[in-house]
Amino acid sequence: MPNPQNILPTGYNAMNNEESEPLSFSTTLKSQFALNNIRIQSNLLSLTTDTTTYVNLARYLKEHDFDRCLTISATDWLDTNEFEIYYLVHNLKNNIYMKVAVRIPRKKPELTSLSTVWESAAMHEREMWELFGITFVGNLMLKPLFLEDWTNLPPLRKDFNWRDYVAQEYYKTEEG
Repeated sequence: MPNPQNILPTGYNAMNNEESEPLSFSTTLKSQFALNNIRIQSNLLSLTTDTTTYVNLARYLKEHDFDRCLTISATDWLDTNEFEIYYLVHNLKNNIYMKVAVRIPRKKPELTSLSTVWESAAMHEREMWELFGITFVGNLMLKPLFLEDWTNLPPLRKDFNWRDYVAQEYYKTEEG
Protein backbone atom coordinates (compact mmCIF):
# COMPACT_ATOMS: atom_id res chain seq x y z
CA MET A 1 0.00 0.00 0.00
CA PRO A 2 1.46 3.41 -0.97
CA ASN A 3 2.54 5.82 1.72
CA PRO A 4 -0.12 8.61 1.87
CA GLN A 5 2.58 11.25 2.27
CA ASN A 6 4.08 10.30 -1.10
CA ILE A 7 0.88 11.04 -3.01
CA LEU A 8 0.31 14.51 -1.53
CA PRO A 9 1.61 17.48 -3.47
CA THR A 10 4.85 19.10 -2.40
CA GLY A 11 4.05 22.13 -0.28
CA TYR A 12 1.62 20.28 1.99
CA ASN A 13 2.60 18.72 5.30
CA ALA A 14 0.41 15.68 5.98
CA MET A 15 1.72 15.27 9.52
CA ASN A 16 0.27 18.48 10.93
CA ASN A 17 -2.11 19.62 8.18
CA GLU A 18 -0.26 22.90 7.79
CA GLU A 19 0.82 24.64 4.64
CA SER A 20 4.55 24.45 4.09
CA GLU A 21 7.15 26.89 2.84
CA PRO A 22 5.97 27.73 -0.73
CA LEU A 23 2.55 28.92 0.39
CA SER A 24 3.76 30.83 3.42
CA PHE A 25 6.55 32.43 1.39
CA SER A 26 4.06 33.50 -1.29
CA THR A 27 1.96 35.19 1.40
CA THR A 28 5.04 37.09 2.57
CA LEU A 29 5.86 38.17 -1.00
CA LYS A 30 2.31 39.38 -1.56
CA SER A 31 2.49 41.64 1.47
CA GLN A 32 6.08 42.87 0.89
CA PHE A 33 5.70 43.68 -2.81
CA ALA A 34 1.94 44.08 -3.33
CA LEU A 35 1.88 41.12 -5.71
CA ASN A 36 -1.47 39.56 -6.57
CA ASN A 37 -0.48 37.14 -9.29
CA ILE A 38 1.60 34.48 -7.54
CA ARG A 39 0.91 30.97 -8.81
CA ILE A 40 1.96 27.91 -6.85
CA GLN A 41 2.55 24.56 -8.47
CA SER A 42 4.11 22.05 -6.12
CA ASN A 43 7.36 23.69 -4.97
CA LEU A 44 7.45 26.26 -7.81
CA LEU A 45 6.19 29.79 -7.29
CA SER A 46 5.67 31.91 -10.43
CA LEU A 47 4.91 35.60 -10.66
CA THR A 48 5.08 38.56 -12.99
CA THR A 49 6.29 41.92 -11.74
CA ASP A 50 7.24 45.26 -13.28
CA THR A 51 10.60 46.80 -14.10
CA THR A 52 10.53 49.06 -11.03
CA THR A 53 10.14 46.13 -8.62
CA TYR A 54 12.05 43.24 -10.11
CA VAL A 55 15.58 44.13 -8.90
CA ASN A 56 14.39 44.76 -5.33
CA LEU A 57 12.46 41.51 -5.50
CA ALA A 58 15.62 39.70 -6.68
CA ARG A 59 17.59 41.16 -3.76
CA TYR A 60 14.85 40.10 -1.35
CA LEU A 61 14.92 36.56 -2.75
CA LYS A 62 18.71 36.42 -2.41
CA GLU A 63 18.43 37.59 1.23
CA HIS A 64 15.92 34.78 1.84
CA ASP A 65 18.19 31.93 0.74
CA PHE A 66 17.45 31.90 -2.98
CA ASP A 67 21.18 31.54 -3.59
CA ARG A 68 21.16 29.86 -7.00
CA CYS A 69 20.17 31.63 -10.18
CA LEU A 70 19.47 28.68 -12.44
CA THR A 71 18.64 30.54 -15.64
CA ILE A 72 17.55 33.79 -17.19
CA SER A 73 15.70 33.57 -20.46
CA ALA A 74 13.37 35.51 -22.72
CA THR A 75 10.24 35.07 -24.78
CA ASP A 76 9.59 37.31 -27.76
CA TRP A 77 5.92 38.31 -27.83
CA LEU A 78 5.79 39.83 -31.31
CA ASP A 79 2.00 40.32 -31.19
CA THR A 80 2.20 42.55 -28.07
CA ASN A 81 5.55 44.10 -29.08
CA GLU A 82 7.21 42.97 -25.83
CA PHE A 83 9.88 40.70 -24.50
CA GLU A 84 9.19 38.70 -21.38
CA ILE A 85 12.38 38.20 -19.40
CA TYR A 86 12.25 35.64 -16.63
CA TYR A 87 14.64 34.25 -14.10
CA LEU A 88 14.44 31.00 -12.21
CA VAL A 89 16.08 30.82 -8.78
CA HIS A 90 16.29 28.09 -6.16
CA ASN A 91 16.21 28.01 -2.37
CA LEU A 92 18.05 24.79 -1.49
CA LYS A 93 17.29 25.08 2.23
CA ASN A 94 13.51 24.86 1.66
CA ASN A 95 13.58 23.35 -1.85
CA ILE A 96 11.54 26.17 -3.37
CA TYR A 97 11.91 27.33 -6.96
CA MET A 98 10.83 30.82 -7.97
CA LYS A 99 10.16 32.03 -11.51
CA VAL A 100 9.97 35.81 -11.78
CA ALA A 101 8.94 37.38 -15.09
CA VAL A 102 8.99 40.99 -16.27
CA ARG A 103 7.88 42.44 -19.60
CA ILE A 104 9.76 45.14 -21.50
CA PRO A 105 9.10 46.87 -24.85
CA ARG A 106 10.75 45.41 -27.95
CA LYS A 107 11.65 48.80 -29.41
CA LYS A 108 14.10 49.58 -26.57
CA PRO A 109 14.80 46.25 -24.88
CA GLU A 110 16.70 47.31 -21.78
CA LEU A 111 16.64 46.06 -18.20
CA THR A 112 18.84 46.44 -15.12
CA SER A 113 21.25 43.53 -14.72
CA LEU A 114 20.83 41.02 -11.91
CA SER A 115 24.55 40.22 -11.99
CA THR A 116 25.04 42.29 -8.82
CA VAL A 117 22.58 39.97 -7.05
CA TRP A 118 23.71 36.63 -8.52
CA GLU A 119 27.11 36.50 -10.27
CA SER A 120 25.92 33.67 -12.49
CA ALA A 121 23.24 35.96 -13.96
CA ALA A 122 25.92 37.76 -16.00
CA MET A 123 26.44 34.83 -18.38
CA HIS A 124 22.70 34.18 -18.82
CA GLU A 125 22.15 37.88 -19.57
CA ARG A 126 25.02 37.79 -22.04
CA GLU A 127 23.20 35.07 -23.98
CA MET A 128 19.93 37.05 -23.98
CA TRP A 129 21.81 40.13 -25.18
CA GLU A 130 23.38 38.20 -28.04
CA LEU A 131 20.40 36.08 -29.08
CA PHE A 132 17.54 38.58 -28.49
CA GLY A 133 19.27 41.98 -28.45
CA ILE A 134 18.21 42.76 -24.86
CA THR A 135 20.61 45.10 -23.05
CA PHE A 136 21.19 44.42 -19.36
CA VAL A 137 22.37 47.70 -17.88
CA GLY A 138 25.30 47.14 -15.52
CA ASN A 139 26.38 43.80 -16.98
CA LEU A 140 30.03 44.14 -17.95
CA MET A 141 30.06 40.86 -19.95
CA LEU A 142 27.88 41.98 -22.86
CA LYS A 143 30.09 40.94 -25.74
CA PRO A 144 29.66 38.25 -28.39
CA LEU A 145 29.84 34.70 -27.14
CA PHE A 146 28.60 32.64 -30.10
CA LEU A 147 28.07 35.16 -32.89
CA GLU A 148 31.35 37.04 -33.13
CA ASP A 149 30.90 38.40 -36.65
CA TRP A 150 27.10 38.64 -36.63
CA THR A 151 25.63 41.76 -38.24
CA ASN A 152 22.00 40.68 -38.69
CA LEU A 153 19.05 40.91 -36.30
CA PRO A 154 19.55 38.77 -33.17
CA PRO A 155 18.62 35.25 -34.33
CA LEU A 156 16.03 34.35 -31.67
CA ARG A 157 13.84 37.38 -32.31
CA LYS A 158 10.63 36.40 -34.03
CA ASP A 159 11.13 39.04 -36.72
CA PHE A 160 14.43 37.45 -37.76
CA ASN A 161 13.78 35.54 -40.98
CA TRP A 162 16.12 32.57 -40.83
CA ARG A 163 15.02 31.27 -44.21
CA ASP A 164 16.12 34.48 -45.92
CA TYR A 165 19.36 34.45 -43.94
CA VAL A 166 20.17 30.86 -44.95
CA ALA A 167 19.29 31.56 -48.60
CA GLN A 168 21.54 34.64 -48.69
CA GLU A 169 24.45 33.18 -46.71
CA TYR A 170 24.60 29.65 -48.07
CA TYR A 171 22.85 29.64 -51.41
CA LYS A 172 24.25 32.74 -53.08
CA THR A 173 24.57 32.45 -56.81
CA GLU A 174 27.56 33.84 -58.56
CA GLU A 175 26.68 36.29 -61.25
CA GLY A 176 28.92 36.54 -64.16
